[in-house]
Amino acid sequence: MERMLDVCTAHRQLTILIACIFCVVIGLLDIVLGNEFPVSSLCLPFVVAICWVASLQTAIVLSLLCAVAWIIDDAFYLNSSSPGVTMAELWHTGVHASFFLVVVSVVWRLRCAYERERMFARIDSLTGLLNITAFNDTAEREAARCRRSNSPLTVAFIDCDNFKAVNDTLGHRTGDRLLKAIAKTLCLSVREMDAVGRLGGDEFALLLPEASQEQAEVIISRVRERLNEAMEAEKWPVTFSIGVAVYHQPELDADALLHGADKLMYDVKRSAKDGVAFEVR
Repeated sequence: MERMLDVCTAHRQLTILIACIFCVVIGLLDIVLGNEFPVSSLCLPFVVAICWVASLQTAIVLSLLCAVAWIIDDAFYLNSSSPGVTMAELWHTGVHASFFLVVVSVVWRLRCAYERERMFARIDSLTGLLNITAFNDTAEREAARCRRSNSPLTVAFIDCDNFKAVNDTLGHRTGDRLLKAIAKTLCLSVREMDAVGRLGGDEFALLLPEASQEQAEVIISRVRERLNEAMEAEKWPVTFSIGVAVYHQPELDADALLHGADKLMYDVKRSAKDGVAFEVR
């Protein structure tokens, strides 16, 4: 079911067109078949589909149109002995419209809850950055795009030096503030097209599509400068070890992409910390 909904969402305009066509066909069939085979309620799945992929207003308009089609059928075909619209038929139309609108309201609330849960499943709750799952998905998608366009892809792995000491001496609340400050600084230091993720603990990653070594050096230099300024402003004794891998033919596997930058970061850690290691692959 989830996959089918994702397909409908990916082909939004086509889904709306098909749903509207089916609703029209069902309305015509209801008029032709008469009361013996009432089929107007079969419009409901298509109204639900439009509610899922389009706006709430669009679904409400279609619901009201379905209810109007229902009363046209009732008034002019089922009660031919008493032409015109009676109070009973108006009442039935209101019931039909309410039926559609209640279903649309429920589906809309489910859609909002579903989208909210999907968003939270991809966002780190503390920093608001991409979590490791979302970052990996983004990395693999960008790697495939960069391979098609024959453009480079740069991945940076950032680890906080002495973060444990901050947690132990200043407390976890200060540690959380520090991580939030890092996340905010990273987002403000990269390009709009770049992706920033928190991989866990005090480890962060940057994804820089179409960034050559020269471009990556400029971005990473700006990132380091602003991170150090943020730490000095709060007098936090934290520095950063950064590994940067520039791929000209990036692997399609996110773990492989991160591993190259991760290895460079540990080389910095083992030497003197508070530095950057670049490698072109």
